[in-house]
Amino acid sequence: MMRVGIIGLGTIGRAHATSYTKLDEAQIVAVADLRAEELRADASLDRLLPPGREAITWYEDYRDLLSSEELDCVDICLPTYLHAEAAIAALESGLPALCEKPMALRLEDCDAMIEAAAKAQKPLMVAQCLRFWNEYELIRTSADAERYGKLLSMQLWRGSATPSAQSWMRDASLSGGAILDLHIHDVDYVQYALGLPKRIYAQGGCSVSPERGYDYVLASYDYGKGLQVSAAAHWADVSLPFAYRAHVRYEQAYLQMDSSHEPLLRIYRRAGEPELPQLVGDDAYTNEIRYFCEAARRGSAPARCTPLAARNAVGLVMAEIASIERGVPVEVTEFVRS
Repeated sequence: MMRVGIIGLGTIGRAHATSYTKLDEAQIVAVADLRAEELRADASLDRLLPPGREAITWYEDYRDLLSSEELDCVDICLPTYLHAEAAIAALESGLPALCEKPMALRLEDCDAMIEAAAKAQKPLMVAQCLRFWNEYELIRTSADAERYGKLLSMQLWRGSATPSAQSWMRDASLSGGAILDLHIHDVDYVQYALGLPKRIYAQGGCSVSPERGYDYVLASYDYGKGLQVSAAAHWADVSLPFAYRAHVRYEQAYLQMDSSHEPLLRIYRRAGEPELPQLVGDDAYTNEIRYFCEAARRGSAPARCTPLAARNAVGLVMAEIASIERGVPVEVTEFVRS
């Protein structure tokens, strides 16, 4: 049984905690959160932290968790500006670390995290959940195998209402804004499915203020050979429900994924009704956490979701920002590592 310490029990921390309840091979034994006393009294956590709150050790400071607990790995669900600091501390303590996306706010911090993992010889993985999402995985493998002929076009979109006024995510100096916090899901998926593009041309802006950051973006990725690839994202100060979509065109089929559909994915052929694939298996969070726990147990690098790929996802976002600000396409080699 993998003994897990979870650092940060906010919205995404609770999503991760839910996934651990589905695993036989791992269990949360300690939690670090500034609101530890408040959370300790929260009865709603009983179902997320079995066998109950009485079995959990609570800390306000994650450094105390790292120095006091006998753990096999940690799961970092802190605000983005704290990712690098906490991940490096965990790795230096000899613990494998799963860190929520995005990897960090700055490429220098991403590089420091990679260096810390290499020095400690412990697995580091960034939780880019689309790599473990069943529908997105079907799209990727279909392109790889040319199941429906040559891939012609991939268009990705996601959006939501701007996080609440009390959220740290509204401060781009803490979250990176929508372009880094929300859009990075599709940015990372593009490189996962297709590799790194040659160049990026992006348009977007800060609808409210520079302090809020880029909250709308449309990016086009140059893969040459007539392949059309784009991704767009929005945070909007309206009551927009969270949604995501993918439109993927092959020579012999059109795949449409839409979060408002059930099932999510529809496959259109030249004739007949659309296919509605019934994909079985766990949700993306559970898939990624199971994968990380196995890597941590073996002490092996997470090949499916490497730290370098997570770093380059941030680099691609930085290339998009540069393209927006320069008004021209940008070569990605300025921002990514091989």
